[in-house]
Amino acid sequence: MKILILTERFFPEEFLINDLVSELKNHGHEIEVLTQVPSYPKDAIFEGYKNKLFQTTREYLDIPVHRVRTVLGYNSGGMKRKIVNYVSFAFLTSLWAFFNGWKYDRVFTYHTGPLSMASAAIVLHFIWWRRCTIWTQDIWPDTVYGYGVKPTWGMRTFLGFVVRTIYYAFQRILVSCPAFIDKLKPYTRKEVVFVPQWTTGMKELPPRPPDGKRIFTFAGNIGSVQNLEKVVQAFGSLKTNDAELWFVGGGVYLERIKKIVEEHQYINIFITGRRPRQEMEHFFSNSDVMIISLTEKFDLTIPAKFQAYIAAGRPIFGIIRGDTAKMIEEYDLGITADPADINSIVNGFERLCAVSDQQMSQWRKHAVSLSQEKFNRTNIINSIFEAMA
Repeated sequence: MKILILTERFFPEEFLINDLVSELKNHGHEIEVLTQVPSYPKDAIFEGYKNKLFQTTREYLDIPVHRVRTVLGYNSGGMKRKIVNYVSFAFLTSLWAFFNGWKYDRVFTYHTGPLSMASAAIVLHFIWWRRCTIWTQDIWPDTVYGYGVKPTWGMRTFLGFVVRTIYYAFQRILVSCPAFIDKLKPYTRKEVVFVPQWTTGMKELPPRPPDGKRIFTFAGNIGSVQNLEKVVQAFGSLKTNDAELWFVGGGVYLERIKKIVEEHQYINIFITGRRPRQEMEHFFSNSDVMIISLTEKFDLTIPAKFQAYIAAGRPIFGIIRGDTAKMIEEYDLGITADPADINSIVNGFERLCAVSDQQMSQWRKHAVSLSQEKFNRTNIINSIFEAMA
C-alpha cells in the first residue's frame, strides 16, 4: 500500500513513529510522511533545516517527508503561542492534504499533543475518501483541562465538537492507554482498541554493582506536569547520605528545578540536562530505581518511559495514579506513591532506600518478564498493521 503518515513530530526528533515508519517500509509499503519542520524539544529549528512554508526532504530512509512551517515560541510564549502553533499545523497540513490526498491508499495518524494535529484527516477522509487510522497517545479534552483551562459550558461544547468531528474521520481508533477507551466513548461510537507503545534501543541490563548507595533516576521531559518540585522536596527531606537522585532530561521546568536544588543546597541531587539517546543505557545501568512522576490530573497516561524502564529491568517508583500505578502494583514492579501527598512520596523514598537486595532482584525479574510478554515490539507492530489493512 501507499501510506501517508500524519505526525506532528518526526525524525530527527526522537519519537516512536520513526521506528514504526522503518518497519512499514521494511514490509514493502510505500511510505510518505506529512509533518512540520523539526524543532522539539528546544523550540528551535534543527541545524540543516529551513523553516519554509512547504518543503519536501528525504533524510530518513529516503522516504519523502513533506514538511510545513513550524511556529516557534511554544515553550516560552505561553498558551496563546501554543494555540497559534496548533492552528498553524492543522491549517497547513489540511491545505496540503486537499491538494495531495488522492495519492494514498491509507492514512495513519500518530497523535501526540493536541488532537487538532489530526485535522488533515477530515480532508483526507471526507474529500478523498481515504481509510484513516489514528493511534492516540494523549486524550482530549481531558488534557486541555489538565493544563489549567477551565471546563466552562462554552469550552466543553467547543472541545466536544472538535473531538467528535476529528474522530469521526477515522475508521480505526487505537489508544496507548486502557483508560482512554472509556474516556472516548462519549465522543465516538466506533470501536476503540488498546495498542501499547514499545521501547526502542533499550535492553535488559545487569543490576548496578552494590556500593552501599541507592541511586534513583528520573529520565525524560522535565515539564509542568511531571510533579518534580514535590519529588525534589521529598527526596531532599531524607535523612540519609546513602542515596542520590538524578534528573536526566530537559524541558521548560529544567531551570526551575535547578534553582530549587541550588536554593536548598541539596548535595545529593544531580541534574544532567538533556542527553543523547545513545547515552541513556549508561544512566540506566548506573541506577537502582527509575522514577515515573505525573501530577494527579494526568492519571490516565502510561508514560512512554515506563516501557523503557521495564525493558531495562529496573524497579520503578511510581509517583502516579491510574493505569500506571495499577500495573506497578499488579505486576509487582516496585512501589507507588500518591503524587498529591508529599508525605506519601517521602515514605516511598524511605522504603526504597531500605528494601532488601532480594526484593530488588524480584522487581527486576518481573519488569523484564512484563516487557517481553505485554510490550513485545513485533506483536504490537503487527496489531497496527492489522488495524490499517
